[in-house]
Amino acid sequence: MKYFLLLILFSFSTFGFAQSTIDFEATSDTSNWVQFSNVTNDPANFIIAPNPAITPGLNETANAAKLNILAGADPWAGVYSKSITPFVITAANAHPTVMVYKSVISNFDFKLEGVGSNLNVDHNVPNTKINQWEMLSFDYTAAIGDTVKRITIIPDFPSTRTAGSVDYFDLVTFIQPVVPVELTSFTAVVLNNKVELRWNTETENNNSGFEIQRSKDNSSFAKIGFIPGHGTTTSTHEYSFIDANAIGHVYYRIKQLDLNGTFKYSKVVEAAVSKPVSFSLNQNYPNPFNPTTTISYSIPENSFVTIKLYDVLGNEVASLVKSQMEAGEHSINFNASNLSSGIYYYQLTAGKNISTKKLILMK
Repeated sequence: MKYFLLLILFSFSTFGFAQSTIDFEATSDTSNWVQFSNVTNDPANFIIAPNPAITPGLNETANAAKLNILAGADPWAGVYSKSITPFVITAANAHPTVMVYKSVISNFDFKLEGVGSNLNVDHNVPNTKINQWEMLSFDYTAAIGDTVKRITIIPDFPSTRTAGSVDYFDLVTFIQPVVPVELTSFTAVVLNNKVELRWNTETENNNSGFEIQRSKDNSSFAKIGFIPGHGTTTSTHEYSFIDANAIGHVYYRIKQLDLNGTFKYSKVVEAAVSKPVSFSLNQNYPNPFNPTTTISYSIPENSFVTIKLYDVLGNEVASLVKSQMEAGEHSINFNASNLSSGIYYYQLTAGKNISTKKLILMK
């Protein structure tokens, strides 16, 4: 392959192998790259551009390298590093990865050049998605022990070019960082007889999400909810979950689940929620109303609950609740748009307890 005619120098993120990732973030950084194409009158356009789709867990950087390849460019239009600190391929860095975002499906050519019989060979891996970030991996285990002096990238490498393309690439990584899911805090706060759980992460790696578990005895835990995670990220993230059904002294823990099914538990936190001292049915609010109102009630123990609505003649006109409910405070929103104006009565039944109140619908 011959590189000639169009040479344009660009500066990108500092490229030394004290660090393991090339992040194409700012043109003011110190590393230089060279653009090449075999067509003088139809050059490829190579710039630093805003990230076309910031994607949690894949690419959250602000900018990326962008190569706009025109239809008249030869198949091997691309860029190569002007100067890098030479480095030796080892088992730790023999599987470099590149984040790519391409407008076409084609080979992405990633070529390490230098001293060694297994370098200076095109490594082609096709993308599988269009206009979405994905990670491509390249196998250089055969080149372990060889010395790399230059990197060449040809992001759209068809056998024959028939059309142009817009290609982004970013985060060229040689040593894959181990980024654990690092929980920096986990707290439980009681607000209005509800428990709000809050936790933060500094980093996440292959994080599917967080299963929220509750226990009455700090021994037997049960799942009460799930919050999705952010995949793989080095950004700080805040999470929260509200448990509206906690009564008395309760314990919580988080089961963090990886995408591959492995998991680990957080520390246990506890909270104390006051138990309702009696069965009660509150006056609906607003009252009078049109056409919606809220009915709230509390029950001291788990019970089968019904709330029925009657007209002034005692005819049942609606069933608002009919289910098993946990002890605690509850509320429902009642929409009476299909009823006529007038006085109605709503009756709460929970076990042996019954309470009735009047509401007024004014249209």
